[in-house]
Amino acid sequence: MRKTFGILMCCICLPSGGLLADVGKTKEEYAALGRAAAKAGFEGYASLCDLERPIRNVNVKRERKPRPSGKNAQRRPTNRYEFKPIPATQVFDNLWFLGTPSVTTWLYGTPEGYLLIDGLGTDEDAQKHVLGAMQDAGLDPSAIEAILVTHGHGDHYGGADYLSKTLNVPILMTQADWALVGGLGVHPRFGPAPERDKTVEDGQILEFGSSSLQVHVTPGHTPGTVSPIFTVYDGEDTHSALLWGGTGFNFGPFIEVFEDYAASARKMRRHAQRADVEVFISGHPGRDGTVNRLKELRSRAPGEPHPFVRQHEGELFDVLENCALAQAERFRASDHNR
Repeated sequence: MRKTFGILMCCICLPSGGLLADVGKTKEEYAALGRAAAKAGFEGYASLCDLERPIRNVNVKRERKPRPSGKNAQRRPTNRYEFKPIPATQVFDNLWFLGTPSVTTWLYGTPEGYLLIDGLGTDEDAQKHVLGAMQDAGLDPSAIEAILVTHGHGDHYGGADYLSKTLNVPILMTQADWALVGGLGVHPRFGPAPERDKTVEDGQILEFGSSSLQVHVTPGHTPGTVSPIFTVYDGEDTHSALLWGGTGFNFGPFIEVFEDYAASARKMRRHAQRADVEVFISGHPGRDGTVNRLKELRSRAPGEPHPFVRQHEGELFDVLENCALAQAERFRASDHNR
């Protein structure tokens, strides 16, 4: 029998943002603001303001040829983290890092019940870096009650179907991203998308074991990206955490999508202020600095500040919003020059 978990509807939903009060900046001015904000500890996001960077679109179906095998196979570029695996690491009392220095799966909750956030890119990765890593750390994978996929890209859903079938738990995504993955076809690296399962909506509270988490829909990276807010514990200290669900500008040169992305950043800035967010993570350690913070965490002495707790979360949303608006102005100017 399939595991079940609780979903509560919550209507604490703020407006999406609307137009900026301060409008009319050039792409260079927006980019300068974004890069300046990134210097407050968010350097991994600064490249979003690169106005020369090609903007591809992975949110459409393409004819993808499988990679050749045998003697004719081309060796993929070596990942600089390829030979530096990261073991399962307890970041907070109720939050574990599982994954690689490229892509993260976050295990949230307690042994009474966990929510797995994202499923890595392949069945092999999911088996090794989720199930195997949990067992190595003395954690019971059968305590996972559901898998929340932050957005419909293969590096986050590729292993989710394997985990869902192995653990007999549901996969959760927004309706918009279930529709997206349903049209992407089979990826040569990540395989087919999971079959449509349970749907989450903006403002829902997910309950599992003794834990809960609130889902916020943040369109941009994909039409239905989610960015949850939840509570983490560090001994007697309690902190509010936010996971920005989708970062890169790989949805094509569409002005309206960049503007949606900026509106989502504004929306989550307000939610983060209301929740007093002090911890910011993502699905990619290269963006949020997780790799270095994990090193700091391992050498942390009793009484020292937690390396994942930061006091400048507002600057992150300044990076996201201004870089998105810079790219929108970039392509608006291109349309005018045609």
